[in-house]
Amino acid sequence: MPEQVPIDREAQGSMKDRVREMFDANPTYDEIRGALGALGFQAMEDRPALALWESGEHELFVLVHMDPETGRLQDHMVSTFEEMEGFE
Repeated sequence: MPEQVPIDREAQGSMKDRVREMFDANPTYDEIRGALGALGFQAMEDRPALALWESGEHELFVLVHMDPETGRLQDHMVSTFEEMEGFE
């Protein structure tokens, strides 16, 4: 079993704040995709209606829900892996 490296909680919190700030601008999905990619997130599910992005380095998930009629952000959630345990 691989040795688990402890996560830097300060860096994790800082990245969580950066992602939340990005959503404050009410971006389009293309802007969200570009910003998350630039921050090192990988798309697990890359559909604007419901997208899931992950950062293994910071142990964060980002869930994005866009309004299909307007193409604008409807809802989002930024959570740590730890917070998401049990939501499989």
